[in-house]
Amino acid sequence: MKTNVSDPQEQLEIISQTIAKAKENLSEHSFAFIFWGWLVSLTALFTYVLLVYSSLGNLSYLAWPITTLMGFAAMVMYYRKKEKKKKHQTHVEYFLSKLWIVIGCVLLFFSLTFPFVKFNPWFFFPIIVGIGTAVTGAVLKFKPLVFGGFVLLSFPLYGVLVSKQALLVLYAGVIIVSYIIPGYLLKNHQS
Repeated sequence: MKTNVSDPQEQLEIISQTIAKAKENLSEHSFAFIFWGWLVSLTALFTYVLLVYSSLGNLSYLAWPITTLMGFAAMVMYYRKKEKKKKHQTHVEYFLSKLWIVIGCVLLFFSLTFPFVKFNPWFFFPIIVGIGTAVTGAVLKFKPLVFGGFVLLSFPLYGVLVSKQALLVLYAGVIIVSYIIPGYLLKNHQS
């Protein structure tokens, strides 16, 4: 590949193309936030409806590992398909993909084990995804995601103020604020 460009106009054009590509890549990070935002908020509301209006009781919480597995499978298929089309990956994209793979594996592990082990998922899940969301927002220099990350990180503090059933509705609202709204803002973001 030729790297020597002597014409200043050509150099400016290459720089402009690189900047434009970086701007374009920023909006590509929105899919996961929008996808998981809808999936998690709808699962929380669905679990709430089952818990309050059905005779399933605590079995209603089995919706979480089921939707987590389905979501995980959908994300793997989406990113494998996307990977085949993509020619290169920036350092930021590489870092964020590895960060979310680790977070996804931890969440999948907790989702599969929390029905059988006594721990409070309302403490662990928001903190784990809050860290990932805040770090992603900081790396992308996108303040709505940083804010969303801190809303998730602080969920265990204000989540104790509501009943166990109302916690599901509150969590759905927090996910809308932390994932769906920033996801759509990121999708439409023009630097």
